[in-house]
Amino acid sequence: MLKKIEYILSTEFDAWGIARIEPIDDEIIHLQEWITQGHHAEMQYMTRNIELRANPCELLPNAKSMIMVLMNYYPHHWQSDSQPRIAAYAYGNDYHHIIKSKLTKIAEEINNITPHQYAVFCDSAPVMERAWAVRAGLGWIGRNGMLVNPKLGTFTFIGTLITTLELDPSKPMENHCGTCRRCINACPTKSILDNKTIDARRCLSYQTIEKRGDIDENLIDLAGKTLYGCDCCQLACPWNRFAHPHNHPELEPIEGIFDIDWTTISRSEFNKRLKFSPMQRAGLKKIKERYTQIIEKEKELKIEA
Repeated sequence: MLKKIEYILSTEFDAWGIARIEPIDDEIIHLQEWITQGHHAEMQYMTRNIELRANPCELLPNAKSMIMVLMNYYPHHWQSDSQPRIAAYAYGNDYHHIIKSKLTKIAEEINNITPHQYAVFCDSAPVMERAWAVRAGLGWIGRNGMLVNPKLGTFTFIGTLITTLELDPSKPMENHCGTCRRCINACPTKSILDNKTIDARRCLSYQTIEKRGDIDENLIDLAGKTLYGCDCCQLACPWNRFAHPHNHPELEPIEGIFDIDWTTISRSEFNKRLKFSPMQRAGLKKIKERYTQIIEKEKELKIEA
């Protein structure tokens, strides 16, 4: 049965593993300490549903196993350095819907092999996805808090299929970051702290996506051309020398996304062209305001030069 399940997974995903559902006390303690220190910034949703994060059986009664999957999104082509930077994960359509659709299809195919109850998630429920991916043998957590897979690097999306099937668990990997601190050194705002901790208050991904209002004034000079999200720590990770362009057509860049004039684009055009884009999360108003900051800063630098 397991080989059949693995074959089904291989038709849609780049890596997968299985974790037995059991307590994840260490990860929950780390999360609570992170919140206590205020590193979650304005993301109050991170403070809720701790009991659900600790026990997936609260999401699916009688659950026995977590099938964790990875989907490579390393781009075929990077946008020009002259353009305001968009994180690679947002080049294409929203991965949440893509992965949940694929996992639902797979869960139904598994149900044809052996009946089971299941639930599928992709950033859509309080699931400690990276922690479970580690337990499922898909990699380890790097100093930047990202999952590192030795064959795919860090440019991967994580999906979760919780099932009542009792499946043999995968063997976890050892952490192979060693003494490397390249991700820490590459962070322009020094948001990566010790103990694999990210201070969201200084993280450009948080500042340009999740934070209400403008980017903090004391970070503007450090942000450079960052428009939406940030890949600095990932690009610095030496494990990404093994990364290779994805083979998922649905993750190809949205047509014209790098050529949008963020000054003049209307809300109707934004909603039409980027209807399924992750950039909808920040919204046009926030993106326009950040773009204006970038342009104004470039003008200042030209005057000073």
